Amino acid sequence: MELWDLVDASRKPLNKLHTRGEELQPNEFHVVVEVYTINADGCMLMTQRDATKPFPLLWESTGGSVHAGESSVEGAVRELAEETEIAVAAADLQYLGERSKGKSFLDSYLYVSKRTIEINELTLQPGEVCDAKWVRVEELKEMNRTGQVVPPVWERYQLYWEELKSLFR
Repeated sequence: MELWDLVDASRKPLNKLHTRGEELQPNEFHVVVEVYTINADGCMLMTQRDATKPFPLLWESTGGSVHAGESSVEGAVRELAEETEIAVAAADLQYLGERSKGKSFLDSYLYVSKRTIEINELTLQPGEVCDAKWVRVEELKEMNRTGQVVPPVWERYQLYWEELKSLFR
């Protein structure tokens, strides 16, 4: 059972726990995180969603809901490790910004690896991620053009394109 801390529309804690899967009440929101991972060679990590999830088999960046008792950055560190086994410290992540949508606040982070991480070093989380690959800018654009990227994820890439483009080749 996954528990979330709830916040209000101003992101102030409601001091209330929520069980994932249950309906949120009016003025109840939760925090979600995503991590854009850039390899030392300038490629971005894309993970493929499990076939049982919404947007099945489409590609995205690592992410998920922040668990009860975690800070946003702690949730980002955990999600990256859970989904890929890439272990980082909170200080390794750069906060890019927040976006409010629906019943959640989405915090976006950037991780730039100082070493080249090979795909065969990753261990993917069953039920969440079924594949992973490193892509260059042009490949990511082509993936989006052909409908392979989760649409809301592509929209967010556009928000942070200026921060990403100097690192992502």
